[in-house]
Amino acid sequence: MMKHYFNTNKVLTVTALAIGAITIFFACKKDDKTGVDEKQDVLTISAAEKETEINAIYEDAFTEVSDVNSTEKGLNGETRQAAPIEGLSRCAGMTISFTPFDLISFPKTLVIDYGAGCTDSRGRSRKGKINVVISKMFWQTGATATITFTNYFVNNIKVEGTQTVTNLSSNGGFGYSYTIEGGKLTYPDASVVRYSGTRTLQQKEGGGTLSILDDAYELTGNAKLEDSTSSANILIKTPLHRKISCQWIDKGELSVTVNAHTASIKYGEGTCDNKAILTVGDKTKEITMKP
Repeated sequence: MMKHYFNTNKVLTVTALAIGAITIFFACKKDDKTGVDEKQDVLTISAAEKETEINAIYEDAFTEVSDVNSTEKGLNGETRQAAPIEGLSRCAGMTISFTPFDLISFPKTLVIDYGAGCTDSRGRSRKGKINVVISKMFWQTGATATITFTNYFVNNIKVEGTQTVTNLSSNGGFGYSYTIEGGKLTYPDASVVRYSGTRTLQQKEGGGTLSILDDAYELTGNAKLEDSTSSANILIKTPLHRKISCQWIDKGELSVTVNAHTASIKYGEGTCDNKAILTVGDKTKEITMKP
């Protein structure tokens, strides 16, 4: 049973680092261009930045639900020893409740309530409620968690939509997928971004041991976002690969396309380093990822 729990946390660790790395890439500046190409570049980079921010918000909801499912007695059938990364997202005033409150009855309805607002140790603020219907113990293969939101805000951004998480664990390794339908983000300036997408994380190496140091994961998926200026399609063209023993994504490619104008990021061919290549239009540059 312990192996399931450790791997839940490993998946979450890889996800958070992968999303953070992608956000850093798109924050980089490019050389000035003129005319139509310049406008397209601006729209494409803006869409990429929005996508990484929004996906990180829904990824955070997945992390919150997975963390609670893996730690609360009654959701897993037993409590477990805390892993080193566990609890980073917990904040003062956050409450957890679920029904029915026993060890065997499913489905269960879970409510994670942040009340009027609290900030965790990583500086992320949340308020409102995450509501979840869980089909069975979440570490089991095929378990689903259907997530909705009630007046829920992350860093003052209102979050709406339905997020469905599925445990894909199998003999081939541990993994999760989640889909987002009817996603809607409302920003403090009243601007709105609509979002839908699918992400999958699958363990590819190291499933036969309890140590995390020999593990590696791949991240795949696609998404679509729309705001008042553009509609963008996001695609992980080649699975993003990361070894637990290396803090950087070491290979894979991501693309963001707006009006047939595409930006791409290539992460290399397997070498553990902090370099990647960003291409926008006819401009290419090497990027150094920040720690």
